[in-house]
This record gives sequence, structure tokens and C-alpha cells, in this order.
Amino acid sequence: MIKLHGMGLSNYYNMLKLAMMEKGIAFEEVKAAPSQAADFKTKSPMGKVPCLETPEGFLSETSVALEYLDALKPEHALLPADLYSRAKVLELMKAMELYIELPARRHYGEIFFGGERN
Repeated sequence: MIKLHGMGLSNYYNMLKLAMMEKGIAFEEVKAAPSQAADFKTKSPMGKVPCLETPEGFLSETSVALEYLDALKPEHALLPADLYSRAKVLELMKAMELYIELPARRHYGEIFFGGERN
């Protein structure tokens, strides 16, 4: 069974979780925080979450894990088959990642942990 290592605070974790739910892929959630510990880096070389544990080994980059999941169960495609429509969805995803998600992340400390406003 596939295991999703990480935590719900991570948007990337939630992307993988939603993809597996959408595709009907059975999985187990394993709570994990980012870590530079040697044992965790065997799962995720950069020490980041999420990482996906497959029967073959670990995948630690969300976009790669999404491609793996899509190929694993192609009958429920995550992206449109039409080339242009597919490109537009990927374009929107990249824009959201670069211009919304990454800038918003700098406010996590304040919003989630009571830190000072930056």
C-alpha cells in the first residue's frame, strides 16, 4: 500500500492526498515533519515533506509523485487529454505555485504559530 508521509499543513501534502482520493488509490497517512535526520533523508533526500512511499521506494518531489500516481491509475486522469487544455491546466498550476502559494508561505509563522508579522 502507498504511504503518504507529511502533515496537513503542507499544501503539497494535500495535493498528493487529494490526487489519491480523486483517483481512488488506497493509501495510508504517516505523520511526519520535515527533518534533516539521516534516517528521514533516506526517504526524502532534502528532508522535505511530503514524500510518497511506494512498493518500489520513495518519491520526494510532489510533481513527480503526481505523475507517478497518474500513471499508476490512468483511467482516472488528473489532467485533460487534449494537449492545449492540459497545457492550460499546468500553466494555472504553476502560476498558483509560484505567485500565490510560495508568497503566502511567508505568513505561516504568524497565522499558524502566533509568530510576529513579517
